[in-house]
Amino acid sequence: MKLLDQGAAPRRALRYGWRGRQAETLTMDLRTAASTEEGGNKQPEIELPPVRILVAIDPRGVSPEGELSYAWHVTSAEVTTDAQTPSALAAGMSAEVAEVERLSGSGVVTSRGLSKRVSIDALPAIGASSKNATGQMVEQVRQTLRDVAAPFPEEEVGVGARWEKLSQLASRDARVTQTETFRLVAIDGDTGSLADVLAQTAPPQPLLSPGAAPGAPPARIESMLSSGDGTTRFVLSRLVPETKFEGTTTMVVSSPSSGHPQGEPPGDDGRRMTMIMRVGIVLAGNLR
Repeated sequence: MKLLDQGAAPRRALRYGWRGRQAETLTMDLRTAASTEEGGNKQPEIELPPVRILVAIDPRGVSPEGELSYAWHVTSAEVTTDAQTPSALAAGMSAEVAEVERLSGSGVVTSRGLSKRVSIDALPAIGASSKNATGQMVEQVRQTLRDVAAPFPEEEVGVGARWEKLSQLASRDARVTQTETFRLVAIDGDTGSLADVLAQTAPPQPLLSPGAAPGAPPARIESMLSSGDGTTRFVLSRLVPETKFEGTTTMVVSSPSSGHPQGEPPGDDGRRMTMIMRVGIVLAGNLR
C-alpha cells in the first residue's frame, strides 16, 4: 500500500471498528460477456447468463490489534437462463455454479481492510455435473472475499486522498500483478465512498488450467491485460460494502500444434487466440 496524496484537511486515520457478533450476508451479482478472435475471424460477443451468489459471513472474534476473524459459507448460488440460452452454455454455467453451492471457509482481515487470509475448507464432490467445470467461479468467490473490504492506508487522509494497492495474485490459470488506485470521494462519520481504478497484467507463462487433456502440448498465455473502474460505499463497522465494478480483460493464448516441442513458443504451425471478456460485478451487504 502506497499513499499518493493525503487529500484535503481535515484528515483522519481510517480504521474499521469490527463488531464481533455482527453477522452479514454478501450478495454478489455477476454479469459476463465474451468474444474470441482467431486467424482474423472474430466471433460475435456472447452474453453469459447472469449469476447470483449469497455468502453468509459469521464473525469469530476481534483481536486486540483490531483484526477480524470470520467463517463464511455459500448459502445459495444460481444462474439465470432462458429459452434463448444455448443448451451447452447453460450446462457449462450450471456446472460452474454447482461448484460453489456448498463452499465454506474462513478469513482474517485487518482494521485497515487488508485481507491476511481467505481459505476454502474443501471442494465437496457434487457429482458428474462438475466434470467439465474449470473452477473459475470458485476463484471468483475467493477473490471477492479477499478484496471485499475497502482498503485504507496507514496515514491520515482527507477528501481527495489517493492511494495505491499492489498485489501479486496466483489463480488457477495464471500469475497476475494487480494495481488498484483508490480516491476518497467523501467521508462523513463512519460512512464514506471511494472511486477505484484497477489494472492487471500477466507476463508470458504456461496456462495453468487443469482442463487440458493428459499429454497434450501445453497452452501459453502470451499476454493479458485487464482494466476497470468501480465505486464503493463503505461503513466502518461492516465488512461488506456496496460496490459496483465494470472491467474488460484481453488475453492472448497460444497452443502449439501436435508434435510441437514442449517448452518452446509456437511458430507458424501453432494456434493463437485472443479472448475478450467484459464483466460487471455488484456487491451488497446486509446484516443478519
